[in-house]
Amino acid sequence: MQDDKTNADPDHLDRLIREPEAADYLGYSVRALQNWRLRGGGPRFVRVSRRSIRYRRRDLNAWANGRMASSTADSTSASNPSGDEPHRGVKALRRDPRRSAWVEES
Repeated sequence: MQDDKTNADPDHLDRLIREPEAADYLGYSVRALQNWRLRGGGPRFVRVSRRSIRYRRRDLNAWANGRMASSTADSTSASNPSGDEPHRGVKALRRDPRRSAWVEES
């Protein structure tokens, strides 16, 4: 993920980059970054203003390196790659056909 610019510019890893450049740097879509910000589990970001998001290459590298795996049996699951619990405190719901409603699982 590093390139020749790192040697020429000592601030290369810490300079703030726009969302499209961050997505290209990681090889993901801008939409993926947006989803990770909403749901959690994505790379750290800087909220410059209400509608302006920036990333640091150093944080993108750290996030990608934290997801290194040698097999699919590694400890983090595919459904929760960050290993955290973004929905902690939310009760599971199930559909109750008798009442045509969603109810909390007991």
